[in-house]
Amino acid sequence: MRPPTRILLAALVLTGGSASSVDAAAAPRRYLFLQPEFLTASSGVALTVNPPAPGEIVLRPDRPWEGLMISFYLTVREEKGVLRMWYICRDHDNQPNLAYAESSDGLHWRKPNLGIVDYHGSRDNNLVGIPALEGVVLPDSRQTPAERYQYVTNVQREGICRYFSPDGWHWQRQAQPLLAFESDTQIVTWWDTRLGKYVIYLRGWDPGTDTTRRRKVVRIAVADLHAPIAVTPSGRPTRPPGSDPRRKPWIVDEIPTVLQCDAEDPPLTDIYTIAAQPYPLDPSWYVGFPSYFRHRPESDAPPYENQGRQEVHFIGGRDGIAWERYDRRAYVAPGPTDSNSANMTFMGVGLIVRPDELWQYGTGFRSLHGDVAERRRRPDGVIYRYRQRPDGFVSLDSAGAGGRARTALVTVAGSHLLLNVDTGALGDLQVGLVDAAGVAVPGFAIGDCDLVQTNSTHAVVSWQGRSDLTPLAGRSVSLEIRSHRTKLYSFRFE
Repeated sequence: MRPPTRILLAALVLTGGSASSVDAAAAPRRYLFLQPEFLTASSGVALTVNPPAPGEIVLRPDRPWEGLMISFYLTVREEKGVLRMWYICRDHDNQPNLAYAESSDGLHWRKPNLGIVDYHGSRDNNLVGIPALEGVVLPDSRQTPAERYQYVTNVQREGICRYFSPDGWHWQRQAQPLLAFESDTQIVTWWDTRLGKYVIYLRGWDPGTDTTRRRKVVRIAVADLHAPIAVTPSGRPTRPPGSDPRRKPWIVDEIPTVLQCDAEDPPLTDIYTIAAQPYPLDPSWYVGFPSYFRHRPESDAPPYENQGRQEVHFIGGRDGIAWERYDRRAYVAPGPTDSNSANMTFMGVGLIVRPDELWQYGTGFRSLHGDVAERRRRPDGVIYRYRQRPDGFVSLDSAGAGGRARTALVTVAGSHLLLNVDTGALGDLQVGLVDAAGVAVPGFAIGDCDLVQTNSTHAVVSWQGRSDLTPLAGRSVSLEIRSHRTKLYSFRFE
C-alpha cells in the first residue's frame, strides 16, 4: 500500500532542465492538483483542501420507520432530471431499512409512498425492501433490464451479497453471497472503465496490538458480480471486541489495503467509510470522502460501547488505489455543540453536476457513534446538501508574498487555456508556457501573460492580448505559474 502523504510544497525550489510528462494516453481532460508529483518544481505555494459551502438540511427523521435515526449511509443519482436518493433508516427497535426519496431541485425532497413494504400493517411508506445497511445503489447499463440496478451489501451471518432491481425500488437478492466475509461499513461498488472491471471497497480489520486503529479500507476488482469471488479467509482472528461469534469473518489481509491511518493521525483514530467514486467531470480522476473516527478510550473497554466522534476528509488520485491526503484538514467537520451535526459527519456517494457547482449529500448527527440510548431519547440523523466549486476539492494556494510552480509536460489540446481560479480582489496570477528543456515558448512567456484577476471557473489566459493557442496544437508544454493571494483549482484546454 502507498502510505498516506502530507503535502507541503513551500520548501521546494524551482529548478531548470527537462520536465516529466503526463502520459498522453491517460491524460485527463481537466488538470486538477490532486497529484503532488504533477508539480515538478514549486516555491511559496501549498496544496490546500477546500471544504464545501455549509450544508443545508434537506431531510429529517419524521416517519415511524425512522424513529431511531436516519443512519450514516446514502446514495444520490440523477436520472432524467430527477434526483434519486437511497438512504438508511432505523426504527425505534433498531430495525434497519433502505428508504427512498426524490427531488427536482436538490433542496426539496419528498418521501413517496411506494407501496412495496408492509411496515406494521401498512404499505404507505418509502421503503424499498432491503433490510441491509451497507451498500451503494449502482445504476448499471451493462446488466439486463431486470438487473439494471446493483446493491452490494453486508448481510449478517451470511456474507457480502448482491441485490438487483429493474427500477431501484423492487429488489431481489442473489442466492449465493459474493464473499464469505462480513464488512461492517458502506461497501462502495462501481464499474471502472479504466480497468474494465467492477471495483469494490470494503472494510478491512487489523487484529494487531493497536486496538485503536483497527478499521481500514480494502479494495478488490472483479469482472463479474454474479459469481462468488474466490477469496478464502486466512484464519487469523478477525473479531472486534464483543462481536457475535456466529458471524462470518472480517477481512484482515486477504484483500489489499488501500487506506488506513498512520502515525500522522491522532491516537485512537481509524477509518469508518471511504465514499470513493470516479469524478463525474473527468472520470480519469478518483475522489473519496472518508469519515475518520476518533474513539473515546473508555468506550473501548467492556461493555464495548465503541463511542466517539467522526469527521469527513478528502482524498484523491488517479487509480483508486494510491490515495493522497494533502493537508489532512477536515472536509466536513462536526458542527457546534447542540447542532444537528455536533458529533458526527458522513458523506454519501454521488456527485450532482450543475453549471457552476457540485452538489453532495451527507449525514450529520448530534449523538456520538455507538450512543443508541441518546437516539432512543430523541431521533437523530439529518441529511445535508453541500455545494462545492467544480474541481474545488484541492487548490494550489499562494500567499501575499507570492509563489511559483511548474507542471509536468501536458499536450496543448485546444485553442484556449482556461483556468479555474480565484484571485480575490487583491491577488493576481500569470502563466507562461515552456518547452521540455524549460525554455519559454516565444510569445507565451510568463512575462507576456496578461494579469489574471478574477474568480472564474473558465478564465481565458491571454498573452499580450492574444489567447489563441492553435499554432501550438499537439505540442508538449509545461505551465509556469506565478501568483499572489490566489487559489488555482484546475486548468484545461478548450
